[in-house]
Amino acid sequence: MKTAKRALPFLLLALGAGFLVLGIFGGEVAIVLSRAANICLECIGIG
Repeated sequence: MKTAKRALPFLLLALGAGFLVLGIFGGEVAIVLSRAANICLECIGIG
């Protein structure tokens, strides 16, 4: 039980890293950056 508690953070970290890589290879980076730029421009009143 104690080893399972110690391994859980590392497993979650690996899972998160895997999803990050899937998002990068899936082309999500450009979408997220364009949406973030639009939100920032709207906040300062340009967009």
